[in-house]
Amino acid sequence: MAVTVRTAIAFTVASLVAAGSGGAATQPAGHLVRLTATPGLFPPYAPAIHDYVIRCAGRPTVTVSTWSAAGTTALIQGKARRTAKVAIAPGRALTVAARAAGGTSSYHVRCLPADFPSFQVSGPGAPSRLYVSTPSLAIGGMDGHYVVIFDNHGVPVWWYRDAGTPIDAKLLPGHLIAYATFNGADPAYQVRRLDGTLVSHVRSPDGEIDDHELQTTSGGNDVYLVYQPKHHVDITSLGGPADATVLEGRIEEVSPNGKLVWSWSTDGHVDPSESIAWAKPIVAAPINDANGTPQYDVYHANSVSISGNLVVVSMRYDNAIFGIDKKTGAVLWKLGGTPTAKSLTVTGDPHPTSPFSGQHDARILADGTVSLFDDQSFTGQPRAVQFKIDTSAGSATLLRSLSDPTIDASSCCGSARMLSDGNWLVSWGGDPTFGEYGADGTPLLRIQFDGLFSYRAVPVATSKLRVAALREGMDALAGDDNG
Repeated sequence: MAVTVRTAIAFTVASLVAAGSGGAATQPAGHLVRLTATPGLFPPYAPAIHDYVIRCAGRPTVTVSTWSAAGTTALIQGKARRTAKVAIAPGRALTVAARAAGGTSSYHVRCLPADFPSFQVSGPGAPSRLYVSTPSLAIGGMDGHYVVIFDNHGVPVWWYRDAGTPIDAKLLPGHLIAYATFNGADPAYQVRRLDGTLVSHVRSPDGEIDDHELQTTSGGNDVYLVYQPKHHVDITSLGGPADATVLEGRIEEVSPNGKLVWSWSTDGHVDPSESIAWAKPIVAAPINDANGTPQYDVYHANSVSISGNLVVVSMRYDNAIFGIDKKTGAVLWKLGGTPTAKSLTVTGDPHPTSPFSGQHDARILADGTVSLFDDQSFTGQPRAVQFKIDTSAGSATLLRSLSDPTIDASSCCGSARMLSDGNWLVSWGGDPTFGEYGADGTPLLRIQFDGLFSYRAVPVATSKLRVAALREGMDALAGDDNG
């Protein structure tokens, strides 16, 4: 089986306890002592784990065997039996249940498609939550086609296959999944239900939208990026032509009825000369438009975060993030990159004059601090960082920094999300690994793909999305009646 476990994930078997008034013993729910399948289960069976996958391509019949605890009846596909051969197709699931006087426990075994990315899982285990990923970008020339949601055991509990190369997937309100398609012919985010039904496309009112970012505000507005051409721009400061077309980074906020309610652009706020660190690749690799006119990606905006009147945008080719006043559009501060009058003084960072290189995923946290994924592209080891911004003092203080000693480079992409319990969820950019880490940096769960990497990894609380809803969505996608 292509899916393997490099380090056993430790789980405890729930104890049977006696409780209740008057010393009466509570009847335990049924449970299985052992569950096996051919092809093999991932992960290995444990009573506390209720979702599993198998590689069944080319072997449509799965053999399932159970060993029940005393007083428990095993049911396979609803029938009382200890072992069975079950016909199963990619995407479909079989259900094994353990029934006793105190209740029934169910276990779900789903078949992975033949082209589902190979992956490995390591770590002792993470708190109960879900992770949205897109193992689709290429290392060495391969492309992937899946949006995948993993659980905290590293089990893919939901997936959707797109004919294109999906990136930047995330959960929207109403149990909707949105994602862009890298280099797709249709510049839009697709929004789908968990059963795969296409609900809508998110586009700019002028038809264009970039594939780096989509956020939904509390009021239901969509926020995204547009790379907007501007003609007759002098970029000789970068070694380019005096009369060039550049791609300005534009943020748009659009209401549910498609009306543009707010926008901001680098035009007039960020000078092309601020991207001097990336001058060579900017000038050497322009992006031609439909007419063959070269367009210079001078800024490469790649994330937007909004909290109240503060907007934080990341510009990869500036090696900087910018704080923007939403009411006036003025740049309030700049963190990283070429020094300007708005630059903050960096303290507590080992790289105070150039803290970032090619950073991604800048986010305003609940306490007003800012986190981001620092790729350290072509300069050093990637890291997740958190800064405290003090505008009155004109300073940015590094509060936390996290690296993984097994990951030494990231040429692009990536994300870093600080979780409510202080843990980090980090997608290591051009490295094929994403994972959750404790507040002290201890790896709790790492998922590593073979030959592919995920543009971002986005955490989802199980209080916002039940695993049962994901199972139902998968059953609908596969046409599974569980019979």
